[in-house]
Amino acid sequence: MIYKNKIFLSVVAIGLVFSVVYFGDIWTSDVQPTPDAVDSPEPSKTESPLNSPFATATPTKTPINTPIVTKTPFPTGDGRTTFIDEKVPWELLLGQASCQLKGEIKFLDHNTYDNQDALFIYSGVDHPGRNIIWTVTPLDDLSVGPNIFNKMFIPDGESLLGVTLPDNPKYKKYELTVKMQYGRLVDEKGNYVTVGGNVKVFEKQCDGKTTVLFP
Repeated sequence: MIYKNKIFLSVVAIGLVFSVVYFGDIWTSDVQPTPDAVDSPEPSKTESPLNSPFATATPTKTPINTPIVTKTPFPTGDGRTTFIDEKVPWELLLGQASCQLKGEIKFLDHNTYDNQDALFIYSGVDHPGRNIIWTVTPLDDLSVGPNIFNKMFIPDGESLLGVTLPDNPKYKKYELTVKMQYGRLVDEKGNYVTVGGNVKVFEKQCDGKTTVLFP
């Protein structure tokens, strides 16, 4: 009787072990890990990120058609109407030249003055080498400029006056007048032309005057 009981208990124990193993496998196979419990493996160094099961799409940048800016040499002829240190095309010089002085210069001491809109205004100048010729009344050793159209805009423009007094000015008041040179291409009848003529240099007496005052 005791022997039969031992056999029965052994069979029951074996059955329990089998049940635990069998049903334990079923329960564990049905359980899915939560997203927080999953460690995303890093792709290997040899694996392309696009082929990785954990790769994400990378946004691509659409190129913008930006205009290409290139530096071109400064033009030396057609299409321009203002020049510095260059001859003006004859096509722009078929009329008369003109010029004007205006304003006043007041010296505060021998070396300092106040330029009160003292301007030399001109138009129709053909070449940067043309001269500007000043007359000082009454006559004294004042230095006045500009004296040439070099570094000035041509054919048209304006410039502030610059005046330097002699060491011992003779007068308290001076008047400045000016004339300028200009050139034209002229045919045998004296008409201004753009081709086929000869260059003739003229002098133009400018309108107006500038007053210089010394304390």
